[in-house]
Amino acid sequence: MNFFILFSKIPTTIKAAIICCLISFVGFSITKYFSGEKDKSNLPPPITKKVLKFEDHQDGSVLVIDAKNNQIIDVIRGEAGFIRGVLRTVTRERKIRGIGDHEPVELSAYNDGRIILLDPLTNTRIELRSFGAGNAQNFRAILMKSNS
Repeated sequence: MNFFILFSKIPTTIKAAIICCLISFVGFSITKYFSGEKDKSNLPPPITKKVLKFEDHQDGSVLVIDAKNNQIIDVIRGEAGFIRGVLRTVTRERKIRGIGDHEPVELSAYNDGRIILLDPLTNTRIELRSFGAGNAQNFRAILMKSNS
């Protein structure tokens, strides 16, 4: 039987759903192909990189811990809305995949000014500069701190 004859016998609402699914799939495919994935895999080596763990503390602050030596390098107090928002994004992606949220992430700075937070468990890559220079500076400050 001809595809078009079969398609014409399907109710209109189901046709609309099929068309929406096809449009979504095509849009997703185009986005994945043109989203710069090639550029991401060809990143130059970072000029600075730290492997960090972030832990909530009892007083509401967030401890920033160097995962290589387990030393606290910063304590984030107060709202710190942007940092907390980024960390919630990483935590959400891990929960979706059923991964624990205490594993470290990588924070890297590049010669061209990019600051990227990478979760190696989910491959979530957040280019912090895209949220504005001030927000990226919050993470740059963490990156520049040495262990105390």
